[in-house]
Amino acid sequence: MASTGPLISAKFDPTNTYLASGVIALDTHQVRVQSINPSQSSLNSSFNLDKSSRLTALSWIPYTENQLIAIGLSKGSILVYSPLTNEIISELVTPTNLSIQDFHYSKLTQSGWSCDIGGNIHEWDLTSFKLLQTFAINDLLESSENISRISTVLYEEKAHLLVGSHSVYLIDIQERQILKTFPAHVQPIDTIYPIPSNNDLFLTSAVDDRFINLYSISKQNTKAVFVAQASILDMALGIKNENTSVLVMLTENGTLEVFNNPLSNDAPVSANVHSKKKRRQQLSTVQSRSSNASVKLARPQDEIKSGVDMSLSITAVSVNDDSIVLSWLENANLLYFESIKWLNESGEVILTNSVTIEKSKPDLKTTSHSDYGHDIAASKHYNEGNAIVTDGSNFKDLDNESDENDDEEEETLAEKLEKLSTDQKPKQANPNKRKLGSKNAPATLTIVLSQSLKSNDHSLLETVLSNRDPHVIQSTISRLDSSLAVILLDRLAERITRQTSRFDQLNYWLKWIIIIHGGVLTSFPNLNIKLSNLHAILSKKADTLPRLLELQGRLNMLYQQNDLKKEILRDDFNDDSDNGESDVEYVEELDDAELLQNGQDESDDEMDIMDGQDDYMDSDIASGRSSESESESESEDEDPRDSIKSVMDLENPEDEEAYSDVEIAVKNDDISEADEEDQ
Repeated sequence: MASTGPLISAKFDPTNTYLASGVIALDTHQVRVQSINPSQSSLNSSFNLDKSSRLTALSWIPYTENQLIAIGLSKGSILVYSPLTNEIISELVTPTNLSIQDFHYSKLTQSGWSCDIGGNIHEWDLTSFKLLQTFAINDLLESSENISRISTVLYEEKAHLLVGSHSVYLIDIQERQILKTFPAHVQPIDTIYPIPSNNDLFLTSAVDDRFINLYSISKQNTKAVFVAQASILDMALGIKNENTSVLVMLTENGTLEVFNNPLSNDAPVSANVHSKKKRRQQLSTVQSRSSNASVKLARPQDEIKSGVDMSLSITAVSVNDDSIVLSWLENANLLYFESIKWLNESGEVILTNSVTIEKSKPDLKTTSHSDYGHDIAASKHYNEGNAIVTDGSNFKDLDNESDENDDEEEETLAEKLEKLSTDQKPKQANPNKRKLGSKNAPATLTIVLSQSLKSNDHSLLETVLSNRDPHVIQSTISRLDSSLAVILLDRLAERITRQTSRFDQLNYWLKWIIIIHGGVLTSFPNLNIKLSNLHAILSKKADTLPRLLELQGRLNMLYQQNDLKKEILRDDFNDDSDNGESDVEYVEELDDAELLQNGQDESDDEMDIMDGQDDYMDSDIASGRSSESESESESEDEDPRDSIKSVMDLENPEDEEAYSDVEIAVKNDDISEADEEDQ
């Protein structure tokens, strides 16, 4: 996938005869098909998409003699385009209407396979152009994944799918289950390349990654790692025989890096290793290889007038049996081709050193307006090769002007007035220092954050992200350039993927980026592709929300039931206490007994029983006479012995010393019959 200038994507056909490219036109995306042979330029064609459609995937379909092109769109459909007739044969509409990530035609299943940004996989019949089956990768996994690439491979004599997100999954098509998982890259996978000569091997590369991994399906391990000098945009593999092959990588700086014999099993062993055990360990480890040669395009020395002419960016690459075919842009919109030999006549690899190919600036004068897109009769006062603005998505080539603007930003009127007022007032060290320090802190974080994002300094970025103050985060994001917001979102998504426990800490950064820069981010083209990693993570987090809400509802119900039980128990206790107070009755004899006890304590200790009894009877008769309201029947039936006995029963039996002899006698039933008659 190329991203140089207005070029969106460029793919050679399987025969290396034509190049299909997607470019950005004036207000739409355009698909061009150009022949490598200049004598067949009459077969070149172009097709403009609707203004509402955006190109997201481009793939050749070697289904018939006349090859077709599958054009994936952001609105969830796939256009089947015929370059020979320059028309759309059919439109494949997915039921999900999500942006198409990749399309692959499989010779094993004789059908087309597509995947979208939501993780859905679709199989198409390219004869009737109908949908055969569809399923989601998220139904096979516990977590939510975003599929970026899809391919097919022969495993155990059956066709299986190779699906790539951050890892590669081997899926059984019939059973719809994942058989094996290959941990691959931190970034989303950009290419899955099965080896044609060996069904057990396949290559993978990722976005903004310098590594290409070679995997073995049967052993489920990594056999080799190929390391480039810069991030890889595209790759091509050429195989002459079992021992002769070449792997070519297209890097983001526009050069090619060549790896000779990447499929060879001969691993370099150090000569200093004498132990057989160490030698076997070294052979069993994963091989890490660097490039054997590089290919670069440049202008001749006499034509170099600026730094742009120092090197030409290669846009696409493919490998034939004995040569490497590459293309580059002239005047920002014209494709040119070149072929380089990588094998000599004897079958030996000849690319062993760095090669620089000088290409003079071609004469772009023409007599036909259809070749170069403009009328020769109309004057043209600009050079498209010097254009800077393309679609607003290529921020890597911008100068570091934002930092200079932040440093040289003039003070506002309010800041000048505040500074003037502080100068006129008597100096107070502590309040002014706190105020100025809090004011400059967000600006300092903005500059540091911008530097860390542009220089890809992870340690410096971690220092900024460790801040948890919401006010500082809000002020930092508000002063951050909108072009860096997308990069910051990618960095945050990487950290959340590696450490899910940091989501609460980084949630404030995500919140203020979306609030402050959300309007600008929506205007960027292909934003769903750039933020696909973040979308997958947030979708995974959102899937747990219904379960948490259900759990919260159950907990609230338990709390309410507990509170209701406590309230019911509290009401029952209050009712019992009220009923207990109402059951208390007043006993008049209790007061009389207390008075009698007090009188007996004060009387003489030598008083005999009869005197005490007479005194008690006299007091009892006197009290009976004073209460005229009581009925005579109740006063006559009342037994003084029973009243005294009931009073004595209320007291503690151990305190017998406090009672008189009469009371003790009554309690023990020791009163004689004569005494009863006297009473």
